[in-house]
Amino acid sequence: MLDKVKGFYWDLKQETPILRCVFGVTLALVLSTTLGYLVPHITAIFTLMFLEPNQKPLGLKKEIGIVLGLSIMGYFGVLVGTYLIDYPLVLLPLLALIIYWSFRLIKIPEPVRLLFLILAVLIPFISLKANLLGSVVLSALLLNLIIALGVIRVAFFIFPVTTKEEIQQEKKKPTPYKNINLNKLAFNGLLVAFPIVFVFYLYNATVAVLTLVFAILLSFNPFIYQSKKGTALIIANILGGLAGILAYNILVIAPSYVLYIFLILSVAFYFVIHLYSGKKTAPIFKISFNTFFVVMGVISTSTNEAGDTIWERLVQIGLAIFYVIIAFRVLNTLNNPKLLNE
Repeated sequence: MLDKVKGFYWDLKQETPILRCVFGVTLALVLSTTLGYLVPHITAIFTLMFLEPNQKPLGLKKEIGIVLGLSIMGYFGVLVGTYLIDYPLVLLPLLALIIYWSFRLIKIPEPVRLLFLILAVLIPFISLKANLLGSVVLSALLLNLIIALGVIRVAFFIFPVTTKEEIQQEKKKPTPYKNINLNKLAFNGLLVAFPIVFVFYLYNATVAVLTLVFAILLSFNPFIYQSKKGTALIIANILGGLAGILAYNILVIAPSYVLYIFLILSVAFYFVIHLYSGKKTAPIFKISFNTFFVVMGVISTSTNEAGDTIWERLVQIGLAIFYVIIAFRVLNTLNNPKLLNE
């Protein structure tokens, strides 16, 4: 009996990274939803960025630096949304430059570049509805980020980095985008991401904020079409969307706060276990998990027509996936960023 208990304990200890990620994402989502502020599900997306495989605790200095840096960038977005929103011939080229350099500056950690891009695109976009909304959304996003960083700190405190993780993190990591022409890579990324932003701005689709965030996250993987990733991505995102719809229908039948937490935990375990599986398709489940957040975000902010709205968002997400896969396949063929001679 004692041997079984010891075996269970050691098996559980080996799964510390999974438990940390599930705990962190669930706590972030439940806490932000309970507080009831604007776009709470982005908190879970932020948390997942820093709790995916091979991530270290950020440390207080980095946390403060991220908040301060993104505050400055966010207020830059507010200024753009306030003074340039009525001048599309100035605003759109500026957004194009931001998108280009977000792809180009690979020395900056990807989560930071993603956060900057989301803020730079999202705040002027929200300002289309009303200038004052830009400041409101920035405050909400910074609160999302602060809560996410706090949750991440708690998650690493309760589930500290294991020896196995330290060994994996100390191994020499391959250079990101090795033998890649970064100018071509960034240009292709611009040609894929900018039309998405342009369409949202053109149609003033402010009701689909979370869909825009998802599309930006999706377009940040320029080789998403390779091997079987494309097909697996579509299937995984359908799965994430169906999980959100299932959770919605269960909560309609039996609305309960405890049941809501249980559903989030169940879904989180499914996606995080696959995310930490080490398989080639593992990163796809991160995007699929983000699909679940988008759907749940739609549920929490919709009215009686939430069911119809969810299906609309799933169609939008499906179109975004299809577009990004096809666009990167075509562009990387015509303007191949790989340095074949090296």
